[in-house]
Amino acid sequence: MTLRERAEALLSTDPAIARELLAMAQRNVTPAPAARAGVSTASIRAFVEGEPGWNARARSSAEADGRFHVEAVVLAHGRPSMLVQRNRIQLPESPELRRRIEATRVRYESRLASVGRVELSGHPRLQQAGTAWIVAENLVVTNAHVAAEFVARQESHLVFRRTFGDAAMSACVDLREEYVDAGEPEEFEIGVDQVMYLADLTDAQAPDLALLRLSPGQGVRLPAPIPFVDVPLDLGRDIAVVGFPAEDPIGSGSIATARRLFGGIYGVKRFSPGKIGPMPDGAWAFGHDATTLGGSSGSVVIDLETGGAVGVHFAGALERANYAVRGSYVLDAIAAATPLVVVPAMPVGVAVGVEPRPFFPEATGYETRDGYRADFLGPDQPEAPLPDVVRADDVLEVTWQGQALKAMPYRHFSVVMSINRRMCYLSAVNIDGATSIGHLRRRDWRFDPRFSEAAQLSGPVYGNAPRFSRGHMTRREDPAWGPTRAEADEGNTDSMHLANAVPQMQPFNAGIWLSLEDYALQNAREDDQKISVMTGPVLRDDDPIFEDVAVPLEFWKVIVFVHDETHVLSVSGYILSQRGFLPHQETVFGAYETYQVPISAIEERAGLRFGSLTAHDVFGTAPEGEARPLLSPDEIRWR
Repeated sequence: MTLRERAEALLSTDPAIARELLAMAQRNVTPAPAARAGVSTASIRAFVEGEPGWNARARSSAEADGRFHVEAVVLAHGRPSMLVQRNRIQLPESPELRRRIEATRVRYESRLASVGRVELSGHPRLQQAGTAWIVAENLVVTNAHVAAEFVARQESHLVFRRTFGDAAMSACVDLREEYVDAGEPEEFEIGVDQVMYLADLTDAQAPDLALLRLSPGQGVRLPAPIPFVDVPLDLGRDIAVVGFPAEDPIGSGSIATARRLFGGIYGVKRFSPGKIGPMPDGAWAFGHDATTLGGSSGSVVIDLETGGAVGVHFAGALERANYAVRGSYVLDAIAAATPLVVVPAMPVGVAVGVEPRPFFPEATGYETRDGYRADFLGPDQPEAPLPDVVRADDVLEVTWQGQALKAMPYRHFSVVMSINRRMCYLSAVNIDGATSIGHLRRRDWRFDPRFSEAAQLSGPVYGNAPRFSRGHMTRREDPAWGPTRAEADEGNTDSMHLANAVPQMQPFNAGIWLSLEDYALQNAREDDQKISVMTGPVLRDDDPIFEDVAVPLEFWKVIVFVHDETHVLSVSGYILSQRGFLPHQETVFGAYETYQVPISAIEERAGLRFGSLTAHDVFGTAPEGEARPLLSPDEIRWR
């Protein structure tokens, strides 16, 4: 694909950028790249509108004084590569791209710290080989062709290559190589002590992957792994590539074009937005149109909607195309090389794709499940009991091992079920930040063998779009804690019971709702804090019917915690409103908005009574009308 073809493809696959450029040209507003290059708004307009003969005129003018071609201006505006400084993305000029990035940056910006530059010592030609990023504890992923610069196969082993002086080469990953305006950039170099996996580069069918083990040294704390997310890699889905584009005379096509696109600044951390492109032959790769150079090999490809990783960039050229290895193949490589490594998987809350039938496990081991504890926050704090359900006669009561249970206990959380709706009224979890393990491998959905399969919602309501997915009320990550990894995995596995699932469309955990949960959990981990979270659907008599199942349109959440400054119990409530529902079956719900609301509003809407907890509401006794729409966690009222 030529530079011209890439620019034309950009305008075709991203019409919002095309409209933005055209509107700027019509107002005679010159994009910054065009102003620097001396390209006129008339040339941009002619290119965007596809005016016959534009190419000859534009090229003739550009070549007369060695200027930038108009195609490169279009790419620089619509597919820039932005610097990352102090772990913050330097936003682009394009209002459209700014909107996309700012809408979800809270989900992924903190993860940029987990991306590093692969640096070599003793290599005859290279100081920088590519990019690597943290996928598990002390483990990074990069491309096999990057690792092959300093690693070789020796019979059945992988060994570091040797220099001409017979000294072993060495490699490190610098997680803090950013551009600074003055002085030397900070470094955070972590040595590579072992190659755990290296794909066979002679096998064209083998995904271009390598896994490197880091040796951070005693007392050195690495950034958290970037979690993988399982989302459909649909054509046009918004992504970004984060890595270290290097000056690359061979792979950059036009050196002048690369110099203008990157401002002559190479080898530092950059954030390059783009979209998923056509799929190449072979199931393990996908295409994208983000701007990259040679040092981008091994970069993480981030899904902008969820903030999770979807792949590893492995090949591309500035004036041609880009490709990445799918995230699922990275997980396979990790499982094959290091079967005991715990790998993050993004808890989007909704399963994607075909919904297999849940299995029915043996009713063993449940006797040790502790369930939700009202006294979890400590002996010096008021208890946070489960709310009472107004429709008490609709609460499922299960007799198991001689006990009558109205709240089904699982590891670190409990679920209260509705008889008529066959889904939960609420799911409540205790979270211990001090012993939180993080993301564990996803398990299969399962029935709870302690009560009737008929009382647990399953069947045709779940499946591929436009059907619904099983959405967690207590997230998989929340109960994954404890003194042992086995106990944490019990919480992770228990979250996959159907009793903890409610039909949801995919966007449920998009936006601030997901950010809210991430914010609360991350703060609990950083402060070794304990919090309790209750979540549930608003079950109304007039909920729409789909496949004979009444599907809730609203969801609520209550977070209970001890404020770190006042040291008193605080309670905050939230409602996700799925507005704009169309009355036709098999249509997607409309707008998704999250509000911070008084607990009394949740009581009224969800038919619950929180009792003494309402006295600790950060909203006090404010009426429901004081509901506050939230756009970011910074707007949350915590006291």
